[in-house]
Amino acid sequence: MKEREDDRVEPTTVIQYIDGQWRNPRQPEWFESVNPANGETVAVCAVSPEGDVEESIAAAKNAFRRWRRVPAPQRATYLWKVAEILEARKPDLARMMTLEMGKVLAESLAEVDTVIASCRYMAGEGRRMFGDTLPSGMDNRTIMTVREPIGVVACITPWNFPLSLAAYKLFAALVAGNTVVWKPSSEVAVCAKLFTEVFEESGLPPGVLNLVLGSGARVGNLLARHPDVRAIAFTGSTEVGKGLAEMAGRTLKRVSLELGGKNAVLVLADADLDKAAAGIVQSAFATSGQRCTAAGRVIVEASVQEELERRIVQLTEKLTVGYGLDPKVQMGPLANAKQFSTVSRYVLTAKDEGGRVLFGGHPVSVEGFEEGFFYAPTVITNVQRHHRIAREEVFGPVLAILTARDFDEAVEINNETQYGLSTAVYTNNLHYANRAARECESGLVYINSGTSNAEMGAAFGGFKDSGNGHREVSYHAFDVMTEWKTIYTSY
Repeated sequence: MKEREDDRVEPTTVIQYIDGQWRNPRQPEWFESVNPANGETVAVCAVSPEGDVEESIAAAKNAFRRWRRVPAPQRATYLWKVAEILEARKPDLARMMTLEMGKVLAESLAEVDTVIASCRYMAGEGRRMFGDTLPSGMDNRTIMTVREPIGVVACITPWNFPLSLAAYKLFAALVAGNTVVWKPSSEVAVCAKLFTEVFEESGLPPGVLNLVLGSGARVGNLLARHPDVRAIAFTGSTEVGKGLAEMAGRTLKRVSLELGGKNAVLVLADADLDKAAAGIVQSAFATSGQRCTAAGRVIVEASVQEELERRIVQLTEKLTVGYGLDPKVQMGPLANAKQFSTVSRYVLTAKDEGGRVLFGGHPVSVEGFEEGFFYAPTVITNVQRHHRIAREEVFGPVLAILTARDFDEAVEINNETQYGLSTAVYTNNLHYANRAARECESGLVYINSGTSNAEMGAAFGGFKDSGNGHREVSYHAFDVMTEWKTIYTSY
């Protein structure tokens, strides 16, 4: 599996986008975006200094005065245009996503499709941001409630889904009448540049969307503290999310947090084991396990555990690990050296605690990509509920298998972690399916499908340390992006 010449990319430069202008930082400082498959530099990127971040906030605040007065259906026309441009640029966007963060090209293409669908969904909300008309206790008064934009929204987004996790926030904020300062992960700065260019081509007015670059500790924290930023929309680790919420609370910002997960697939004795194994492998190893909804645990009734494990291993050993632009590959590299080290460390810890590796558990050498961060899809059994691998988020291709006596213990094990994002249950028993839907402490519950099967328009988010109660991917995002105003009219 050797790299072809047309798979290489000439390094580019990524700079800030502030008030409708691409510009270098006033105090030049740079970082590199690196291809995790081969260690090559994809781009040299500018760090936004504090003064430039302040200027981006000021530009967004100034643009808000005009943008909020644009009727919502007219704001939506920009999103319709964005969707058209995304369709035209889909191959280039997907290729860069694979080059910059490593996921296989098929997943990158699917992500662009998701962004287009999200764009059109939120454009439709330009006609659907409904309020209420209420009966008054007075005979000469009418009462109505309306949604109004909140102001400048800071969107802070991760590297695992460079476009879609930004799109959910950006589209909702913009169609609601807010202006945005976007700080993407430094790992995917080129993807952020390309996405911002799409908005620029759509004719979005200057200052409505601004792009700043740099670390969360520098740029993200500044956005969280700034009094002119009225809302934070963040996807990332639970630890960072809690820190942002604490900082934002001092200025009473709205904060929407989509955080980590330790998601489980519960497999009951009556389940279709072939269907369960297929759903588990897809949920565990898509995007190299680097999804907040990835299946990190299987909790299976003892009577079918051995047979389920056999099926899981059979499917896992068929996965080809390698360069994401190779169409024969099903799983690409981990996104960076830090993630590679984290996954390796968790596997060693699982072995030390008594886990037994059924498959994988080691790095993978890919010919022509010896510098890449490739790790084998890994299945570990004999995991106990107190083991770290059973309780902590790995964010990599590692699946832990735990044994449960019965349905009640399976739900108990599922619920005892700090997280509560996604749970899947495989059963042919309607009684247990309904009980699982009610009793699993998860924002998402799937019956007879894997843990990563969300659809557009359905509220997305988690319980406990997986979030702070807000939702994305649907009109529920407006709970953060808008204020309610009640209007009393007497006549």
